[in-house]
Amino acid sequence: MVANNANVYLPGTIQIPSSLELVAATQTNPMEITVSVNSTTASNTYREGQLIKLNIPFGYGMQQANGLVVKILEVSGNNFILDINSSQFDPFSIPASGTKPASIAPSGSNNLQMSNTTNQISFQSLNNRGN
Repeated sequence: MVANNANVYLPGTIQIPSSLELVAATQTNPMEITVSVNSTTASNTYREGQLIKLNIPFGYGMQQANGLVVKILEVSGNNFILDINSSQFDPFSIPASGTKPASIAPSGSNNLQMSNTTNQISFQSLNNRGN
C-alpha cells in the first residue's frame, strides 16, 4: 500500500523544458547567463521563478557554480538573470572542442501550470515533489 503523500513512480518522459547549453556566464551579482537554443529545443521555455541546476564540467572554469540549484530572476530571450552572487567565482570560458558542454536543466517542480493563454508549461512533475 502506498501512502497518500508518497511520490508515485512515473515512467521516463521528456523533460519539460529540455536542458539548454550554457555558452556564457558572468562574474556579477546577480549572475547573468546566456544559453544556446538549438533545433531540438526550438525555443526557450524557461520562466522567472523557476529553479535550475547548473552543470559546468571541468575545463570551463567557474567550478564554484557546478551543481548549484538557483532561481531564475529574469528571462530576456536566451539571457537569464540568476539569484546568485558569482562575483568571486572563477571566470567561465568555453574550452577547446571535444569537451562535454556546460548546461542548465530544470530542478524541482514548483511551477507546473498550463497557461491557457500561452499554452506553455514550465516544468512537469507529480505532486510538486520532483521525480
